Amino acid sequence: MTDQQNPFGNMPEPPAAPDPAQAFDNAQCQGQAAQQPYGTGQGAYDPCQGQPQQPYQQPYQATYEQPQVSYQQVYAQPVAAAAPAQLYPMTDTDRNLRLVAFIFCILSLVGSCWLIIPLAWMIPMSVISWGIYKGTKANTVAFGVCTLIFCSLVAGILLLCSNKDR
Repeated sequence: MTDQQNPFGNMPEPPAAPDPAQAFDNAQCQGQAAQQPYGTGQGAYDPCQGQPQQPYQQPYQATYEQPQVSYQQVYAQPVAAAAPAQLYPMTDTDRNLRLVAFIFCILSLVGSCWLIIPLAWMIPMSVISWGIYKGTKANTVAFGVCTLIFCSLVAGILLLCSNKDR
C-alpha cells in the first residue's frame, strides 16, 4: 500500500513514553529543591544532579580466593567396552520363517492374555523369538520344542524347520 492510499500516512508520530524512574527522580528534585542531597559525606548521591560526586567505595571489600581443598583420587572399576552382539547368519527363507514364528508367538500371547500364569513364560519366549529373528539369539532345537509346547504350535514348527544356529 502506498502513502497516497494510506489515510493514516500523514499523521505525526506519537511522543515517546517517559521513563518512570526518571520522572520519579525529577519529581523528587522539584519537591526537595531547598533540601540537601541524600547523604552528606563523600560519594553522596544527589538525584537532582544525576551521578555521584565521587565513586562510592565500600569500607571493606573482601577479595575472592580459591579455597585450598585437596581432592582425593576416585578409584573406579575399569569398564570393558561392550562387545557387539553376535549376529547369526541366516538366509532370506530363515528370516521369513523366524518372522512368522515371532508373529505367531505374539498372537498366542495376545490370545491368552486373560490367563495370568502362562504369560510368565510366553512373554520371555516372545522376546527371545524376536532376538532369533534379529539374529542376536541362537535358534536351537530346545527353544523350538519349548515354543511348540508352551507358546504356539505353528511358531514352534516354524522354528524347528528353520536352520539351527547351534
